Amino acid sequence: MRPLSLKGHERALTRVRFNREGDLTFSCAKDKNPCVWYTENGERIGSYDGHNGAVWDIDVAWDTSKCVTASGDLTVKIWDAELGSCIYTVNHQTPMKSCGFSYSGNLICYTTQKMTKNLSTVQVRDLRDSNQMAEGKESFFSTQFDVNATTALFTQMDDLITIGFESGLLQQYDLRNPDSPIHTNESVHRYSVQDLQLSPSGEFLISASRDKTAALLDVNDLKKLKQYKSERPVNSACIAPNRDHICLGGGEDAMQVTQTSVSAGHFEAKIYHMVFEEEFARFKGHFGPINTMAWHPSGSIIATGGEDGYVRIQEFDEDYLGFTYDF
Repeated sequence: MRPLSLKGHERALTRVRFNREGDLTFSCAKDKNPCVWYTENGERIGSYDGHNGAVWDIDVAWDTSKCVTASGDLTVKIWDAELGSCIYTVNHQTPMKSCGFSYSGNLICYTTQKMTKNLSTVQVRDLRDSNQMAEGKESFFSTQFDVNATTALFTQMDDLITIGFESGLLQQYDLRNPDSPIHTNESVHRYSVQDLQLSPSGEFLISASRDKTAALLDVNDLKKLKQYKSERPVNSACIAPNRDHICLGGGEDAMQVTQTSVSAGHFEAKIYHMVFEEEFARFKGHFGPINTMAWHPSGSIIATGGEDGYVRIQEFDEDYLGFTYDF
């Protein structure tokens, strides 16, 4: 493996993503400037300047024309991905925790945190409707929760949205009916759901949780298909686009990192077989927990973002690309 180590953030990474072609890498961190990089050589193209707090999530539309960021400064911003200019800003009373584009790139979803008298919400807005994007206007889909919604993403084209909660609960909503979920899974995780990612084919979801497991779920009914166990909390998990492999990232809780040796902290990324649930490889790199990871569309690269403030782009060597699993 020949990793690129990208240093553009002053604080811990919160999200890395590739665009659909994989030539660009988008990253955001607990500092206020999300960045975009060339995947090929790790050159930084620029940053999106405008937030005044930690940026918790970033997503990019399918055609790389726009990107969306969710921040602790109580805003979600939609950017022109090429020019770096802010197109829309959505304000709320509490910090925004996650955000994402729909399949078509016309809708955005975002989660807000529960604070004082404000409940946690998940909202969806249509970028084509200037009324919804105007200051103080209502979103066309909004639902409230007593427990913090930590992550949300579109799962079936532009119709369904899946939400992960701090309690470990998973729920799926139809955008035409914000009143009640169509599917619920209470049993798969015991602690907070840290990350939800869709498989490239759109058939599976993978959820990462603080209960030291990741779960492969059926996207149609949130039924648990497989579960992958780790020794430490799992902060992020992703699915390979061209092999039956899963990658998990995490490590000792960030608060305990100063008392933990690198080997005991389990800061490596671990690769599991999707079907047999067995770990068969791991790779090192970060000096602290891995907070986020994404698999490149080609299947031969993984990007990871850590508590140490680095983005690492790991390119697999021939041993992995030629690897076949012994049944």
